[in-house]
Amino acid sequence: MTVLIPAVNGQVAAGLARRLRGENLPIRALARDRDRAETALGGSAGVEIQVGPLDDAALLAEALRDVDIAFLSVGTDPRQTELEKAFIDAAAKAALPHLIKLSTIDTVPDSPNPVGRWHADIERHLADSGVPHTILRPAYFTTNLLRTAAPSIKATGRWFGTSPNGRIAMIAPHDISEVAAAVVLDPALRGHTYDLTGPEALTLHEIAAILGELLGREITYATATPEQMREAMAARGVPDYYVEVALGIDRSVEAGLHASVTGTVAELIGRAPADASTLLARHLPAFAV
Repeated sequence: MTVLIPAVNGQVAAGLARRLRGENLPIRALARDRDRAETALGGSAGVEIQVGPLDDAALLAEALRDVDIAFLSVGTDPRQTELEKAFIDAAAKAALPHLIKLSTIDTVPDSPNPVGRWHADIERHLADSGVPHTILRPAYFTTNLLRTAAPSIKATGRWFGTSPNGRIAMIAPHDISEVAAAVVLDPALRGHTYDLTGPEALTLHEIAAILGELLGREITYATATPEQMREAMAARGVPDYYVEVALGIDRSVEAGLHASVTGTVAELIGRAPADASTLLARHLPAFAV
């Protein structure tokens, strides 16, 4: 069974490749930059890396040749919808036997998060394509905090956002990779949509308290207005599209769309997903002074 992983630099995609490498499965990966791909994979052993852009039709046709299953996760990008639809079209043309798509738990056409709306559009396209598929819809990634909170926490002991009341059943990318591997390895798990969460739903204030206990100093989460957040992110050089994505995630969290807790991860991989304290402890140096 040959597995194709386009955009292999992503956290979940790279984790899946590393996991499947241990199963001695033939793995083909696509990447724009070979060096970055090899860094994400911890070396290229056991992985055939093809280099080129995901909008290269000839590259996709060649990459999909003799593939049994593919994992699609372009990552948050202004062209995500375009690129994922192009891959789905190429998969349909190649009669790909099965596609696993990474989506998000707040995927609805009217999601307050633009990424949720993008995924809703892509999921409709996938359904219309006729390609057999499985959809993974994870909640908020724990590693999002490394980008949105860690620099401010390291410098000042606090961070800001616009979702003071929402709860997050955050999940580690590693656990999502394990779920994707389970679907690759067991055909009986395919053909479903899975909502993937951590074992508990916490507010950002509660997450701040956990970080405080781990770091041994007071950590706080403070509420800001969307306008204040836009100004602060613009001052840091954050691209406009990602500013709106970050604010959209906060709106989605505040609306309760990341608060549901499911037992799906444990059902699929035979163990509970890591809890917030364990996940934050793994990345503690990023928050420490």
